[in-house]
Amino acid sequence: MKIQQGNEEINSNGGILLAGGLLAGLNSLKEADKMVMDKVKKGQISHSGILRSVAGLFCLGKTDFTDIEAQREDVLFRQSLELSKVPSEECLRQRLNGLAMTGGTFDVVDAANLELLSQVEDYGCEKTPYATYAPVDIDVSTMDNSGSHKEKVSWTYQNYDGYAPIFAYLGTYGYMLANELRPGSQHCQKGTTEFVAKCLAAVEKLGIANALFRFDSGNDDASLAELLLKSGHAFIIKRNLRHERLEQWLATARRVGEKMPSRDGKNVYVGMVSHLHPGGREELDPIFTVFEVTERLTDVATGEDLLLPEIEVNTFWTNLPEEAGTIIKLYHRHGGSEQFHSELKSDIGLERMPSGRFATNNLVLRVVLLAYNALRIIGQRALQMKEQLPVTLKVERRRLRSVMQDLIYIGCKLTRHAGVEILKFGRHCPWFRVFERIYATV
Repeated sequence: MKIQQGNEEINSNGGILLAGGLLAGLNSLKEADKMVMDKVKKGQISHSGILRSVAGLFCLGKTDFTDIEAQREDVLFRQSLELSKVPSEECLRQRLNGLAMTGGTFDVVDAANLELLSQVEDYGCEKTPYATYAPVDIDVSTMDNSGSHKEKVSWTYQNYDGYAPIFAYLGTYGYMLANELRPGSQHCQKGTTEFVAKCLAAVEKLGIANALFRFDSGNDDASLAELLLKSGHAFIIKRNLRHERLEQWLATARRVGEKMPSRDGKNVYVGMVSHLHPGGREELDPIFTVFEVTERLTDVATGEDLLLPEIEVNTFWTNLPEEAGTIIKLYHRHGGSEQFHSELKSDIGLERMPSGRFATNNLVLRVVLLAYNALRIIGQRALQMKEQLPVTLKVERRRLRSVMQDLIYIGCKLTRHAGVEILKFGRHCPWFRVFERIYATV
């Protein structure tokens, strides 16, 4: 076959039109244009245009400033994101540095994210025999930035140099509610109470009355429990046993717990007590403490009796009026947030931050909220079109990588006729009907 380059506008990333439709319609993001920043000349790309450019790159799975150069002549990228022009690498870097140091930028992005999330009809819920909850999973996940000299990169608990940002995900489908970049060596609870206060405010703005906040043991803190109790929202916090004796918990479990079915040589007790105070602070009211105590009397591999039994204890703070077994199951589903971390790092590709400045990297991570949720919205809307899907999907949530492969990196041709621009897809494009219906909703 012969190959040659023509003059037609042919694109391999037609799905940027879907993401652009969601991002360009965010009125909250346009509030950034009102901010005054030094060294910005009249007629240059607007502040909101810079932020949309970064979000558009993330939707394509591109996370370096240099990646913007490949989009500078892409008419579809520019028009989909409603940009006056696509910024250069140098312009993008300098403008983000300035925006990161300008007061109000982060608030504008957060407000735009809430505007985007308000378009979601179903976040995915946890159902119990007595109620339905919208989980809010809050957790720290490290980012490997080894071998770099970026500001505030330090040794993390995963034994490498990097950052330790905190994330909040809403619903079982994994919409990102909020995030915050942190130095790698920062303890997971430091600043978390303030972060949760922001998440509570966001949940209130979205009108979610049945939120269920879930935390790991690193966030076992009296001030956090006090804040959540005052908010009126449900929560589950895995307790840090610290200096509590396992034998004492085994005695309590035998006395007030329920023995669950298990193999020979293993006893499992589940139950609840209500006399403990968060952080041992007597001025706070006692709250429910759910426990799961496992006593192993024989070796699981050999079946031989153990000289001393092995005791494993898991306990949880909660204000849920549910059975102990239900609360334990709800907490274990908190582990699903690890998959959401993976989609950010591997699917979008954001683990090594692009800037040497901490403030700029913090802004970049904040802007990823918009791209992450735009891709999530596109994927979930596609799942609602079962009859149009070219493949059979028996899942409740699509990975962002699948969304990008099927609906973002989709071949098309941009044509112009009688003053009208038309995006044409191939005759045998399997995802065209889904693309067409989603585009009608953005």
